[in-house]
Amino acid sequence: MGKVFIGLDEDDQLQLERICLDKDPQEALEFILEKVAPKVEKQEREKMKHPTTS
Repeated sequence: MGKVFIGLDEDDQLQLERICLDKDPQEALEFILEKVAPKVEKQEREKMKHPTTS
């Protein structure tokens, strides 16, 4: 697995800031599972479809 870059819209960024301030582990886990993981998985699938050559 290589590096993955994801984009967060304004609402996601605000939610992430709130999580950092509140240090709420349940909200953090939900954010990762609902917002981050699907984007990472999508990029990984795209890499499998279009592998780059070295």
